[in-house]
Amino acid sequence: MVIMLYAPAISDALADKNVSLEELRTLRDHALSVIEQQGDLEGAIAKLEAEVRRRGSRA
Repeated sequence: MVIMLYAPAISDALADKNVSLEELRTLRDHALSVIEQQGDLEGAIAKLEAEVRRRGSRA
C-alpha cells in the first residue's frame, strides 16, 4: 500500500523561501491531480469508519 502525504511536503515548501514559484506550482498541480484520482474519498472513509466500528463492536 502506497500512501502519499502531501501536507508535510507542502508545509516544507512554504517554509523554504528558496523554493521557486514554479516548484510551488508543480507541487500544487501534482497534489490536485492526486486528489482528483481519489474519487469519492469522503464516502470511502465513511464506509471504512463504519467497518472499523462494526469490527470493533465484535471484540
